[in-house]
Amino acid sequence: MSHILTRYEKKKRRITLNGIFYAAISSISFGFSPLFSLGLIAAGLSNFDVLSYRWMVAAIVLVIYALCKKKSLRISSFDEAWKIALLSALRAITSITLLIGYANIASGVASTINFMYPVIVTMTMMIFFGEDKSWINVGAIALSIFGVYMMSSGEGLKVVGGNTELGLACSLVSAISFAAYYVVMKQVKADKIEVVKFTTWVMLLSAIYFIMAGVIVDGKISLVIDGKSWLYILGLGLWATMVSNFTGVKAVRRIGPTLTSILGALQPLTAVILGAFFLDEHLGPKTIGGIVLIMIAVGIVVTHHKKASPKP
Repeated sequence: MSHILTRYEKKKRRITLNGIFYAAISSISFGFSPLFSLGLIAAGLSNFDVLSYRWMVAAIVLVIYALCKKKSLRISSFDEAWKIALLSALRAITSITLLIGYANIASGVASTINFMYPVIVTMTMMIFFGEDKSWINVGAIALSIFGVYMMSSGEGLKVVGGNTELGLACSLVSAISFAAYYVVMKQVKADKIEVVKFTTWVMLLSAIYFIMAGVIVDGKISLVIDGKSWLYILGLGLWATMVSNFTGVKAVRRIGPTLTSILGALQPLTAVILGAFFLDEHLGPKTIGGIVLIMIAVGIVVTHHKKASPKP
């Protein structure tokens, strides 16, 4: 009996370690987004160009994956169609506002503000749906707000040619729209749609939205022919999008959403480190303190949510 338990414990430990590894890869890979995105903007691409290529590359790879795995991508009803279209729009808003944030303030700060979305989800569910109005959640929300204040008044926030107020506002909008994405997904039960079909259509529609926006606003989507830009595009579409999404799903299935969310702190940390080494971003103590406070607030929210969730 003890031998069987030992084998079970070893298997459980291996699954947990694999889950931690996947969660770390998911967060670290997404942390590369500002580096690749800003590289493409520096090469002369517009925001719409960058995001059109990002989501189209990811969507094409997912379509190929679905065909190889014989997964159906057919939208079976109008109910599925409007849910996917709405959530794609929210994901697109998150992408464009976060990219504007990257371009106007230190990318590590923009990433950290976007990382606040679990706190905003909690605040939304408390105010509008009456969920878990505990002092712990209220305290975490207050802590995150103070963290944003510290970052907005700290050193190293500004970038050359950037509009600091615009960058802060867009980064906050990206967090709000990303939170709305998860709240709406839960409320309309879109999480019941098969995951590969749902993810593929969200990415494909996001690409279509940005192609249309680029044609309307800029008159075109730029044709990329140089190798360096394509390396950035593949890094953004595959490493920072496809790998991040797939490993994130694998992590949640192995260790659950709580630990996966906590390890998500590696995403803004990666952005801060890459920003310092490659983008000449040097954050002061006050700004770093604000980043730490937001990470703590997110950790409090996700761990408290786990404890407060009813047992099945």
